Formats: sequence, structure tokens, C-alpha cells
Amino acid sequence: MSNGLPFGKGSILGKELGDKAPQAAPGAKEKVPAYVTPDTMNRLRNTVVALQRLSLDDEDVDEPISLSAYVEAAILARIRRDEREHNNGNPFPQRRQKNLKTGPPVTK
Repeated sequence: MSNGLPFGKGSILGKELGDKAPQAAPGAKEKVPAYVTPDTMNRLRNTVVALQRLSLDDEDVDEPISLSAYVEAAILARIRRDEREHNNGNPFPQRRQKNLKTGPPVTK
């Protein structure tokens, strides 16, 4: 079941961004302010529980799979894809230190 994803590891987003990200204490975490549908949340929980059960049978898995680690890995995978497709594989520029706008999505 060892698939190279950062389950059970420290913050990978900060490590990936390197010096360009605001500095945080080692191992610091932030809550992700996002809403998902109840169905998506149910599927997420079901997936993590199923992977936890599967990992019990896999001797190659050293770290427990957690919901937070799963979500962080999924976010990082999507960030990498978007950077590859929309920014020549480079991290997007650091934004000004302001909160993101809330409300309906920005449209063209």
C-alpha cells in the first residue's frame, strides 16, 4: 500500500514552497477554510477509513493514514498539476498577505 503519498508525514506544503512561503513553526498546521457537499465529505471519510483498514494488512505501511494527511496530499497533487498546466511547472507567485475573497467564484 506504500504509494509515495505523504501520509503521516509533516507539512509537505511548506516544504514544497520553500523560501517563498511565509515562515511557520516546524510542524505547524493551518485549517483549510473550504466547504464540500455532504456526499463528498462522506466519500472522503469512507475512503480514509477503507485505506486505514487496508494498511493494517500491508506490512510496508509505516505511518497511519489520517484524514488530514489524505486531504493535504490531494491538495498538493492538485497544486502541482495546476502549476504544470498553467505556470510552466513553477509555483505561482506569492500573493500579497491578504485573505482570499469569499463569496461566489470569480468569473471571466
